[in-house]
Amino acid sequence: MSHKTSFPIQNLSPEEVEEILFRAEETGRKCIQSQIPAKELINFNILIELNDDELTIDCIIDLELVKKSTLNPQIVADEAIQRIFSIIESKMNNGSQ
Repeated sequence: MSHKTSFPIQNLSPEEVEEILFRAEETGRKCIQSQIPAKELINFNILIELNDDELTIDCIIDLELVKKSTLNPQIVADEAIQRIFSIIESKMNNGSQ
């Protein structure tokens, strides 16, 4: 399962964008890892990058669980996206500090 979402950005310095991307990925990883035991993960990847053409931050979560897992990867990914969005929005509104 792959889930992609884009977030619009304001005029930010490269350093601010880098900090936002780092914090957003860290937040997404923690969110997913806190809900899914490592033994249930087959594939787990988060890609958060700046799309210069559209002036957006793109977030892609690839998440695959073992068949016996009772967790819904879409719900977990959606929650991680919400937390990522919150971090990005907070950092953009308050600066990257």
